[in-house]
Amino acid sequence: MVIRTEDLLDTAAGVLVRRPDATLRTIAEAAGVSRTTIFNRFPTRDALLEALAVDTLERMRDGMAQLDWSPERAPADVVEDLWRVVHPLSDRATFLRMGPMHESPDVTAGWGEAFTPWGVYVATLQAMGRVRDDLPVRWLAGSLVGLLFAAFDEVDAGEQGSVQAGRLVAASWVAMAAAR
Repeated sequence: MVIRTEDLLDTAAGVLVRRPDATLRTIAEAAGVSRTTIFNRFPTRDALLEALAVDTLERMRDGMAQLDWSPERAPADVVEDLWRVVHPLSDRATFLRMGPMHESPDVTAGWGEAFTPWGVYVATLQAMGRVRDDLPVRWLAGSLVGLLFAAFDEVDAGEQGSVQAGRLVAASWVAMAAAR
């Protein structure tokens, strides 16, 4: 039986959401593979977390590349589309907020690659006068990331459904960013 790295990372995300302190051994057991298999791919827990972060950001980047970033579109619609791309990765994205991978050049580059289309979209809207010009583009763009993580938490806690959370993210960002 061939175990794909992607399957190991999916299993690891599921295990780590429930048990953030899970060991590689625990993750290997959950994946139904030997310790040797997982240690051959990820020699340390930090290596696994970094691989999980990089893979998650690559998936986000690939999903965002498929979105319609036309500045004529309503920002709320763009944000809801973006939510549909990132929400399926919420278990994985949890680990983008913590751990030693914050210092990884690969993870830093991954953030930039994944969210560049959003930043360009926001800058375009600002240049068109469709969003606030009294806030830096980086602030306007970055605030969405915080809203996404808040929505992940709300869905995970059962406080919001996925569709409702996406609408809340969009409404919150649009209300904050609206041109004055």
